[in-house]
Amino acid sequence: MHTTQRITAAAAAALLFAATPAGATSHESASPAEPPAEMQWPPASTHGKFIPAPEGYLDPYTAPLCDSEVTFTPEPVEPLRYRVLVTEDGDTVVETRGMSAVDIVRASDGATLEDVELDFSAIETLYGDGTTFTIDRTGPALVIVTDEVEVEVLAEAGLPEAFIFLSGRLKATITLESESGANPEEPPAVVSAELVENTTEYVFDVCHLLDQAAAGEEALAP
Repeated sequence: MHTTQRITAAAAAALLFAATPAGATSHESASPAEPPAEMQWPPASTHGKFIPAPEGYLDPYTAPLCDSEVTFTPEPVEPLRYRVLVTEDGDTVVETRGMSAVDIVRASDGATLEDVELDFSAIETLYGDGTTFTIDRTGPALVIVTDEVEVEVLAEAGLPEAFIFLSGRLKATITLESESGANPEEPPAVVSAELVENTTEYVFDVCHLLDQAAAGEEALAP
């Protein structure tokens, strides 16, 4: 989910909707030219069967956030699984299920949020053109964005670049400059992004939560 490990969803460089396992395009044990089958993008159909998330899915990842770097370390609360279906039109639909408790740490001051329980369930659709995809998430979920195009789209909706929403739904469609699986080491740029649906409630800015934690306040109620 960052430059040295896995890349979120088909967005590659974009970190929208953190943690979709089948979107990973690189792995420490595989060369960029030929990642293992379970890490390839688009993933192969599982014919409706849920299978365990591939190794490395819950590796810690770091993003440039909050005027520093923030590291997210997930641990499974419920088994993380996914299934892949391919439509007659050639669209690939990836459904993810699972719960995870995430530790969030800011490098500049060590501010920490511990065991933030999140639903990693999502439905992601990669369309047949290979460059456009839609991600559909429901709360409680974590959203992280570092791409400028996506940051602007979220800002227009009154949302920060990294946040947790406890309920509601967030659905976005993103178009890339080229297919994301072509070169995992150089992810394609985001051309456009659109929020298709935003009914999020109880939205918490991750940076603000870390500021509260640094001040010794209770940052996020269970």
